[in-house]
Amino acid sequence: MKASYLSLAIFVAAFCLGYNTCRAELIQSQLLNMNQNPSIISSTSISTFCAGRFLIGVPAGSTLSGGNYKYDFMEIEPTKVMTLDEFEKNLSKSELDLRSVKNKITKQDMLLQSLRSEGNARILTSWAADFGTDVIRIDGYRWINGGRFQFKLDVAADRQESGINRMRDALSRLHVRPDSEIPAEAGYCFAGGFISNPRWRNEEAGIDFRVSGHPDTVVSVWFYPLSSFKHDKPLLERLSGMTQVLGNLATSVHVLRKGDRQIGPYKGQEYLASAPNSGGMRGHAFVWETQGEGTLETPAIKIELSTGHSDRKGNPQKTSLTDEQAMKLWDDILNSFRLRPTGDAIKTSDVVPEPSPHLPLGELVATGGTCPQTGWWQASEAGEIEGGARQYFRAGETMPQVTMLGESSLWQKLKGARPSYRTATVWKLVDYDSEAPKAQSIAQATPDNASSDAHGLGDESSHQNKG
Repeated sequence: MKASYLSLAIFVAAFCLGYNTCRAELIQSQLLNMNQNPSIISSTSISTFCAGRFLIGVPAGSTLSGGNYKYDFMEIEPTKVMTLDEFEKNLSKSELDLRSVKNKITKQDMLLQSLRSEGNARILTSWAADFGTDVIRIDGYRWINGGRFQFKLDVAADRQESGINRMRDALSRLHVRPDSEIPAEAGYCFAGGFISNPRWRNEEAGIDFRVSGHPDTVVSVWFYPLSSFKHDKPLLERLSGMTQVLGNLATSVHVLRKGDRQIGPYKGQEYLASAPNSGGMRGHAFVWETQGEGTLETPAIKIELSTGHSDRKGNPQKTSLTDEQAMKLWDDILNSFRLRPTGDAIKTSDVVPEPSPHLPLGELVATGGTCPQTGWWQASEAGEIEGGARQYFRAGETMPQVTMLGESSLWQKLKGARPSYRTATVWKLVDYDSEAPKAQSIAQATPDNASSDAHGLGDESSHQNKG
């Protein structure tokens, strides 16, 4: 590998630290031959795309080149074009395949349930692995207007019914959506579809765009609300040590701009630089990032623009943008990023009715979500939590962050101080209690409450963290 390639590769890799999908090779393999017009497209010619509950504008003619989507911990598979007859035949084959394999522990079929729902929807539940009975896979399918949608969800074995209900709810809210269509109602956008819901769920996405007229240029957007992917340090602090990593190659990296930058209500930082690619030609690596506030409405967000990508045959390409043009394009894209306006005024903080009957124990809600059930909830974070890991919330309240307590140094002990930091978490319903505690802070501070239910989220959390 050439030294010039190292500088750009290591530099771009620094942007990806801390998140589980840095897809540079995938992006390169998906780039198609396009009209190589060296002039930058006018900023007045913009195509707006919807991702999750957010909007972003890119030069007109730009197209989605890849994406990963999660809604309420469910992975959304790419939509497949097929007839209703093909849809039924494919599901019959999937069901037959599951019946033909035995679970090595139960000695029974892998298939547990096959359910039909309204609107050409099917749900198959099965063991997630043929050598275990701890995790259940729930596959949801729905055929709409010539397309098959598929959602995947893994849950703990004792959460099967709850998982099925969540899957059925998501499928019932599903709509076909062209990528160019911006819904007017509240909900979650993904490639080819839309899930209508005024209340936020755990929602994540990572998407890439091919910039029209510039086949070497890729724009990427990620948002992820949970603390699982949160960086320990802000962007500029993480990149401050890159010169030590690059060594002598650092002189080939030109910093064009860096500093704090607020995009709408989101406070973040940007770092813009250029460096040589594998062909010795310069490319750009721009990134803006916000750590968010640990809620669903204020997630961690990362936006990147990079130029100088190889073509589909692996040949290095000269960027078609000057530094000034790349920065102009970057500013236009960042300034376009915003929360999608809707006519629905319902927010996660709005009061919701108490469910009847009670929701099952083990229900999960992320920080920023609305508490759906009055009772005792357990935070997923390991370690000592201020006020205790087990806390009491009423239906309709917004689930809060937690304050983690660290070990005090000798000097801090002398001062009576203790280090702490706030972080988002996932709350798990562990007990019902119709009576509000009279002295919650005292009850929560006891060792028994602080250490109870040490397993936290169980299987559902571990699978969502894998991305």
